[in-house]
Amino acid sequence: MSATSKIKILFVDDEVIMLQGLSRSLRSMRKEWDCEFAGSGKEALSILSEKDFDLVVSDMRMPEMDGAELLTTVKNNYPETMRFVLSGQAEERVFLRSLGSMHQFLAKPCDFEVLKDAVNRGVSLRSYLNSNLEIKKLLLEINSLPSLPDLYCKLMDELGSSDSSLESIGEIISQDMGMTSKILQVANSGFFGYSQKISSPIHAVQILGIDLIQNLVLTYEVFSKLGEFKSGKIFIDRIWKHSVAVAAIAMLLSREEGAGQEIQNFSFTAGLLHEIGKIIMILNFPDKFKEFLELKLRNQDRSNYDLEEEVFGFSHAKIGAYLVGLWGLPDPIVEAILFHENPTECSTNTLSPLTFLHVANAFEEEDIGAAYLDLPLKIDQEYLNEVGLAHRVSKWAEQYQGTCEETDVNMLKLF
Repeated sequence: MSATSKIKILFVDDEVIMLQGLSRSLRSMRKEWDCEFAGSGKEALSILSEKDFDLVVSDMRMPEMDGAELLTTVKNNYPETMRFVLSGQAEERVFLRSLGSMHQFLAKPCDFEVLKDAVNRGVSLRSYLNSNLEIKKLLLEINSLPSLPDLYCKLMDELGSSDSSLESIGEIISQDMGMTSKILQVANSGFFGYSQKISSPIHAVQILGIDLIQNLVLTYEVFSKLGEFKSGKIFIDRIWKHSVAVAAIAMLLSREEGAGQEIQNFSFTAGLLHEIGKIIMILNFPDKFKEFLELKLRNQDRSNYDLEEEVFGFSHAKIGAYLVGLWGLPDPIVEAILFHENPTECSTNTLSPLTFLHVANAFEEEDIGAAYLDLPLKIDQEYLNEVGLAHRVSKWAEQYQGTCEETDVNMLKLF
């Protein structure tokens, strides 16, 4: 989609009244959005076979073909098309099935401004990532690109089945003794604050939630495979410890600000994966990475982002975000990874996982504590002012100092 063309959106819902209401409310967007409407999944697929769309927005509970089945088909046949769910409270089984095929979940009734922001945000994110053709070319050529792990793929396949359940997810995890051990360690850590003893994967899934579980599985398996490479192992170990610490701090900050559970989970996952692009650099371009380190020693005042762009032609944030986007992780996680070092480049300035990842990363890299309550150099004050949270930095720094030792004990040993 070009910068001047309209955003093409297909709305799918079996309730005629709902589609009529959407059509009326979207009239104000006629200059920016080109919208069409389908009353069933079958009709939607027929329209998609004849026209290209940037986005499909579907209800979940529909007869014959529900939203989960429709979006899975769209994902397989039209992978470049964004996929949103716009639905009320859905049955657990249908909702679980949609997790692997949707980019965003919007609850009915959905405020128009929320829908508008989600659509524009998703389009902006893809435009930003797709504008760098060098990254696309790079990902096709490099030899050590992390792939989706087998256990994670099994989980996603199970989520896509018609009889998926928390119990079946727990059973898949239990087949891998190493993963079972790690998941139980996470669920029973003091960090999550559950007083009851969690002794089975099924119970862990019930406590932590399937979205957090699947992203823990993904992250652990990816880092475990990368750890097999002797080249750059020291750096990879350091990156892993840093990532776990950042994930913990990001979740703590989001919890302190009263963010919803989804934002908390996304902040944690983004923290775990925000340095995955740097590992790709280390494994595939060791000479350039050495050049980057030497340049950094001579230019302490320049940001890593600028130095990486100079040496590699792209930043670790860009390649990492592009990779997790290919993996199909939710947009808020991709966005947080992409902009975690330069959040003002993000098209929106609302409270999000990006907010907490950006601050947590700055705290962890600069080791900010109670003895130093000035604004960290790596924190983007302009961005925090826009979000309305610049006044919270000193309080966050105190909390960071108070929890970092506990975080080291409860989180760094988990993996």
